[in-house]
Amino acid sequence: MLRKILLASLLLGAAPAYAFGPTAASNEVRIPRMGRFLEWRPDGNKALYIRAENGRWYHAALENPCPRLVTRSNVHFLTASNGDLDRYSSVIADGWRCQVASISYSDGPPDWHRHR
Repeated sequence: MLRKILLASLLLGAAPAYAFGPTAASNEVRIPRMGRFLEWRPDGNKALYIRAENGRWYHAALENPCPRLVTRSNVHFLTASNGDLDRYSSVIADGWRCQVASISYSDGPPDWHRHR
C-alpha cells in the first residue's frame, strides 16, 4: 500500500512538467570559465555577444534593457561559483546590474565592417 502511495505521489509531482512540455530553458547553455573569455560585443542594449576561451561565440540576452552596455566600458560578469556564466548570472555595466535572461550558441556578431 505504501509503495502505491509513493509511486502515485512521484507521478503527480512529475505531471506538471510533462503536461507543459519542454521549456525555453531546454535550449539554454552556459559559458564555461568566464574568467578567461576572449571578448564581448554589445547587441544593442538588450544583449551581448561573448567569445569564450574555446573560441565559440554565445549570445546572452538580458531581462531588461541595459543602457550603459552600449558604451563598452567597464563591464564585469557576475558568474556562478564555478566561474560559468548562465541565466542566473549578471552583467555589471558601469555600475548598473543587468540580469541575464538566456544564453544560446551564436555564429558571432554581425560583420560590423559591412554595415558601415
